Amino acid sequence: MPESVPYRLSIAPELERFRPELEYASAFLDRCHFVERSPRAARVLHYGPGAPAGALTVPAVLFPGGVRLDADGIHPDRSVLRDLESNGGPDSLLPLPNRSPVEQGRLAYDALGVIFLMLSRLEERDCPDRDRYNRFPFRSAMAVRMGCYADPLADRAAWDLAVALTGQGGPANRTSYDFYLTHDVDRLRGYHRPLEPARWAIGDLLKRGSPGQAWRRLYTGYLAGEPWQSFRELMAAAEQVGRPGRFYFIGPSALSMDSPYALTMRTLLKKVCDEIVARGHVVGFHPGFASATDAAEWRRQRDGLEEVIGRPVREGRQHVLQYDAAVTPEIWDQCGMAVDCTLAFPEASGFRAGTCRPHRAYSLRNRKGLSLTQIPTAVMDFSFFGGKYRQASLEDALKECAMVADACKRYGGTLVVLYHTGQADPAMKIFYRSMLEMIQ
Repeated sequence: MPESVPYRLSIAPELERFRPELEYASAFLDRCHFVERSPRAARVLHYGPGAPAGALTVPAVLFPGGVRLDADGIHPDRSVLRDLESNGGPDSLLPLPNRSPVEQGRLAYDALGVIFLMLSRLEERDCPDRDRYNRFPFRSAMAVRMGCYADPLADRAAWDLAVALTGQGGPANRTSYDFYLTHDVDRLRGYHRPLEPARWAIGDLLKRGSPGQAWRRLYTGYLAGEPWQSFRELMAAAEQVGRPGRFYFIGPSALSMDSPYALTMRTLLKKVCDEIVARGHVVGFHPGFASATDAAEWRRQRDGLEEVIGRPVREGRQHVLQYDAAVTPEIWDQCGMAVDCTLAFPEASGFRAGTCRPHRAYSLRNRKGLSLTQIPTAVMDFSFFGGKYRQASLEDALKECAMVADACKRYGGTLVVLYHTGQADPAMKIFYRSMLEMIQ
């Protein structure tokens, strides 16, 4: 293991009020590579103007102009951030193509600002643009607009800082590559409510004139052997690659956007969870649609799930990827959760938080790092297939998976894959098996 290179973080006096954010970014750098802050280190990493002699300087671009502070924490200045995206001058927020990241003892862009911006999801706070599920939309993400969503920008910034601090062209990663096989359980059987497949099948026959589709609905709903068929297939696949499967269950909820199985299938739910744990896999929580900004509802559902299955749950992902950057991570943290895999966009594979690494969540309201670890989800089944977002070919889907897996391997990240339980389409199973072979 390489010896850590010590450095001292220096901040321009007029920017000291942003020390919590800059120390959060520096802590991420230290967890990524073999560098380490030390108050007496000779090597100095300085943020902003007036650098000490011999210091490595990072230009202050995000701070102070791109943010504002008030009693409710830190907020983005959205109009300034838009202007900063296209700034190709001597002090840039983002790394620029065809330009060295380090020039004459200074970073060519605000690498510490990029790390904070991406990890904290600052750009999502107060955003008036929402998608049909009232989520921060893919189209509004800076990395998407800049065409670099598949490039983990925070990891790249940490790499460039480590290069400059260590003098090594290829600094070693402190983290190592891994992958998580996660499975959201959006329904336990082949239906949410018992009469649903029959009603849809009648519509297929009478309205849509499709007896074949009617039969497929009835088979999937009642005859496909759920939940045991897909759960056991997924556990066996995980066991073959030497990783635990991670199954995230919805708690008691009667909301139409959630499946009510924790209310209506309690005995079956417990049996399924008992078998998952007995085989060495992980049971987690899939908080319902209305819980992302409602701490009381979130806790009610989590506690209700734990009561049904008779065991604690400490990791998971929000249902329908519901997420409020200023509220949701605090709810998870205050409820004692260890790992949140919510951060993802369904429109494409890539890195919503600008990293493939596990990292500490940040409280935008209280301006401090949280105990909660976030691991963004880079690959999702419904992102490729089904037509809701795309209908990709198997070849294109696997190429996209290979691209994000390569980034995770390059930076020593954790590739989180989401593949839902209950998949009956043989083509989906072929995709999943092929993807597992590729990402190992």
